[in-house]
Parts: sequence; structure tokens; C-alpha cells
Amino acid sequence: MSDYKPTIGVEIHTQLATDTKMFCSCDNDSIEAAPNTHICPVCLAYPGTLPVPNKRAVELAIRLGLGLNAEITRQTKFDRKNYFYPDSPKGYQITQFDQPIVGEGSVEIFVDGAFQKVRIERAHMEEDAGKLTHPAGADYSLVDLNRAGTPLVEIVSHPDMHSPQEVKRYLQEVYAIATSLGVTHGNMQHGNFKFDLNVSISNDPDVLGTRTELKNLNSFRNAERALTYEIKRQIAEVEKGNKITQETRGWDDAKGVTFSQRSKEEAHDYRYFPEPDIPPLVITDAMIATEQLVVDATALPIDVRRGLVELGLTPDEQDIFVGQAQTSAIFQAARSDLGEDQAKAIVNWLIGPYQEWLESTEEGTESKLTGAHLAELIKLVADGTISSKMAKDIFTDVIAGESPSSIIKRSGATQISDVDTIVDIIKAAMAQNPQGVADYKAGNAKALGYFVGQVMKETQGQANPQVVNQELRALLDSA
Repeated sequence: MSDYKPTIGVEIHTQLATDTKMFCSCDNDSIEAAPNTHICPVCLAYPGTLPVPNKRAVELAIRLGLGLNAEITRQTKFDRKNYFYPDSPKGYQITQFDQPIVGEGSVEIFVDGAFQKVRIERAHMEEDAGKLTHPAGADYSLVDLNRAGTPLVEIVSHPDMHSPQEVKRYLQEVYAIATSLGVTHGNMQHGNFKFDLNVSISNDPDVLGTRTELKNLNSFRNAERALTYEIKRQIAEVEKGNKITQETRGWDDAKGVTFSQRSKEEAHDYRYFPEPDIPPLVITDAMIATEQLVVDATALPIDVRRGLVELGLTPDEQDIFVGQAQTSAIFQAARSDLGEDQAKAIVNWLIGPYQEWLESTEEGTESKLTGAHLAELIKLVADGTISSKMAKDIFTDVIAGESPSSIIKRSGATQISDVDTIVDIIKAAMAQNPQGVADYKAGNAKALGYFVGQVMKETQGQANPQVVNQELRALLDSA
């Protein structure tokens, strides 16, 4: 088989976290609403209605562009993209064609142990269509227009990626940027973050192959799976002497295959022209400066990731901090309190006990863990006030919002580090079990563990393990 190289570009559709729709005052959150209840004459394109751009949507689009290291267009406009489909009552979509609000930018991703850059071609504002549902066994479809007019930003990358793994990392990075900046709520199950994948293969580095578009995916895992399958499918077709058809394909998650949907349209098929009901928008320096302040005050994913790479974290471990805004905030606050020399200890708590707690709790259970409380817990272990085991025992209460010091004061759970006290307990345990002493002297390592257990039992687990082991070995060796 020849050495075929995939080339992949990505289009991401992210729903903006506005209260109202793109061009009207309808509620933008219709997840649990009955069909066709969040609509108005503007959504339905009644004659005589006029769209009015949502100022907040424009602001969030600017913020996202800045987070993507992109140029912000000072004068932008809306256009009509003409097509007929039952979920679009207008018969066209209001979008942006040749003057998108966001121009060239870039995103850095971490793949195969190294950082690499993916170029952003553009990002533009547009409205979403409605939703078609197809009842099982019925010979008809139903139209729900609650989503019609939902504000979106479509982020278009250059075809800079060449593997499913790169694409997965890119999608995760853009998602983390958009959610950390508050641009989108990021609920992928409800369409807040969807993407189309354009992929082609070629064994000639100077020639791109015919591309197919994988449409409407909303899972990072499925993006990787779909691309892996589609690349293999295209290679197999070419090896058989067949030509790749430029088309839109869907992804069947259950079967793990892509399938043909329709031939792929070109831009001229949509007969773009400027939206006559909306004048051009002028983006001022003040608008950009306001959103830049938000970006500057946010720990962007790439900055967080660089620090985690230096700590030796794997990409999956990095994702815990990059993909969980609260976890990242706890980490940053605790690190600011404790300093860089304790960064690894903070990480260990957050990727270990804290993740275990998150995974074991019911959906909706709120964590009240703060960076200050985690820092305090780590300090108490470091100075010997409590043992690591005791810290883990009280961690659930710390997550519930109580400070470690107040828990210790309430429960009396402090570590016993006084050497004389521990020595007395060891001597008593040795006196009660001379056979155990003899076993240790004979080389039975289990005897040491037995005496450690006896001391811990006597102190209700509060004895300092290091002091216990040190003094116990000394006393047994000299017995």
C-alpha cells in the first residue's frame, strides 16, 4: 500500500452563551422547552419583520477571536446564504461571507510530546436552523424551530492537520478556550459545540486529494473514530482504482462507519449576497479593549498546559486541568499560595483524590473545594500536623467547603509526632509480644508491619508514620 497522507480541516460551530437569540428577543435556552415555544415572527421570517443583531453575541465573538490569537475585523457585515430546507423558514441563513468578524489566527496543540500550531482561517457569526425529528416508523418528519436563530460562531481552520489524533487535540483545545472564556456553555449533548471535518488523502505532497465532509459530530472520541474510518475507506477506494466523490457523509456511531448523505455544495451554490436588512457593523477600539481585559484575566488553556508539561503530566492528566475550569482555578489559586515547589503535590491531590470524588458523586453535586483550603491541607501534611492518610480521611469535608484547620479542631484529629510518646507505645507493644520481636530478629519482615499496626491502633491512626518507623526499627534492632 502506498504512503498516503491525510489532510484535514475543521469547521466548529459553537453556540454563544447569550440570553437571547441572534436577531430577536426569544430565549436562547430551549433545551427543556416544548417544541416551537421559543419562537417569534422574526424566527419564523414573517413578512415585514426585521432582524436586529444581538450586541452580546458580537462581544462574545470578539472575545473568542482574541482567545484564538486572531485579527478582529473593524467593519464587518452579514450576508444571506440561500438554500431551502424545512428547518429554515426564511429559505436562507443569515451568516457572514467575505467580511467575517474574526480573521486569521492560530491555536497551539500538544501532540506526541510537542507543541504545534494550527492556523485559523476565519470565524464568523451566524444563526442556527431549527431541528428535524423523525418519529420511529412514521412516514413524516416533525419540525421544531426553537433553535432557529440561535447565535453561533463558526470557526474555520486551515487544513493543517494530518491525523485523527491532531484533530482531537485541536477540538479539545478550542473547546477549552471557548468555555474558559465564557463564550459558550459547552453542552455538547445539546448542540453547544458541533463540528464538521473535511478530509482528503494523497500520496503526492504537492497535490491534495478530493475531500469529503463528515457532518455534525459532537464528540471528541467520535471525531477520532470517524476520521480513522474515513481515511482507511478513502485509501481502500483509491487502491481499488476508484475515485473519491466530493460529498457530505454522516457518522454511524453504532456501526462505526461513515455513510454518504449528499453531494458537497460549493460556495457559489448558495448565491451569497449582503443582508439588506442589517447595516455593516463597526467594531470599535473600546469594544476590543473591553474583551481583551477578559482574555488577559483568564488562564488560557495553552498557558496552563505549558506549566503542566513542565511538571511531567501526561496529555490525559493535562486535560483534567484544561477541560475542567473549576479544577484549573483551584490549581492556580493553590499554586499561588504554596509556590512552585509544591505544584506537583497540588497536582497529585487534584488528579487523584479529587478526581475520584468527582467520578463517584451524583451528577449535580457541587464541589466547594477552594485553592486556599487545598493549600492549607498540603501545609498541614508538610509540617507534620496531620498525616497523608488523615488528610485523605478529612478531604470529603474539605470539598464540602470546611477549612482543614476547623475540621481538625472539631475532630481533634492531629498527628502525634512526639518521640517520647511514640517510644513508650512501641515499648509497650514489644513487651506484649516478645515472639514478634524474635520473629523480626530472625528476619521476618512482616513482624515490623505488625508492630506498626499496633502503634497505629493504639493512637487511633494519629501517630506520625515516619517517626513510628524510625523509632521502631531502632528499638527492634537493639532488642
